[in-house]
Amino acid sequence: MTCSEGLTIRLEARSIGPAVSSVLFRVGATLRVHSVFAGTLNLEVEGTDEFLALTGPSGRIYPHAVALVRAVDFRAWRLPTGSRVFLQEGSMGLQGESETVVVDLGPAEWTSLRPLASIDRLGAAHWACVARLGELQDRPACDLRMDGLGLDGPVVTRLGEGLRRAVLDLREAARGFAGPPGGAVALPGNASPEEGKARVSLGSAVAALMGLGAGLTPAGDDVLCGFMAAARACSPGLVPLLAAAAEASLHRTSRISGFLIRCAARGFWPAPLANLAEALAGDRVPEALVALGDLGRLGHSSGMDLATGFLFGLETLLLEA
Repeated sequence: MTCSEGLTIRLEARSIGPAVSSVLFRVGATLRVHSVFAGTLNLEVEGTDEFLALTGPSGRIYPHAVALVRAVDFRAWRLPTGSRVFLQEGSMGLQGESETVVVDLGPAEWTSLRPLASIDRLGAAHWACVARLGELQDRPACDLRMDGLGLDGPVVTRLGEGLRRAVLDLREAARGFAGPPGGAVALPGNASPEEGKARVSLGSAVAALMGLGAGLTPAGDDVLCGFMAAARACSPGLVPLLAAAAEASLHRTSRISGFLIRCAARGFWPAPLANLAEALAGDRVPEALVALGDLGRLGHSSGMDLATGFLFGLETLLLEA
């Protein structure tokens, strides 16, 4: 690793997420700094659509994160956007303005993909979470509200109205494919004209959500990821259709958000979402509410948008139209 003279800071990684573990030891892989925040350093894999996030210990819940053993302010390293991250066997190095940072990957726990629990009915835990999510979203930061998806539900912003329409369109399109609980109708390659129209409708609904909202992960993308999780939990045959529709519209959103949508299509989720699915599958109300609270604290409103997509997706696919 070629670094300038000066102070060297050595840190240890606590965990490596399953969505990015192969990147760190891929022959010839080059990482570059994409964006820097106080608690997260986003790194892009040059020549690919992949990203990984360097975070403090709380970031170990993310499948695309390398979490450190202690929290740091990544802005203090003054890393220029586009600067190279040097990979060596068992470590990564970053060159700041006046210091070199070396992250030792050796002690890290390599976490595994965690499948979502199967859900075949909506129990008391689900409805308790729907009510609690409405309370959590009772603030201006949430453009889309779970209770705004009903016939006469409140809409607080113009963006919220756009999100509401897009989510309701996705519901109608997805119901055309949903079969009995635990499965979905996967259409053959040579679909009939009616089935072709259904695919187009699903593609249009997904495209309307993609990139809808502000920030690196727009609200519409987070809702879509939550909806994909619901499909995997109760109608897995629908997942490839949603993934294909999303893939066709990735140009509508940011590269990082597109990567996270691909992670969702592959079955990678933040740990609180997996915890929520397990609690709902067992209809355990207290555990479900704890998991929902943990999920709701992710990001500015990303966790609550994920929860909205997940809970609303379950209702879409498990309740009769």
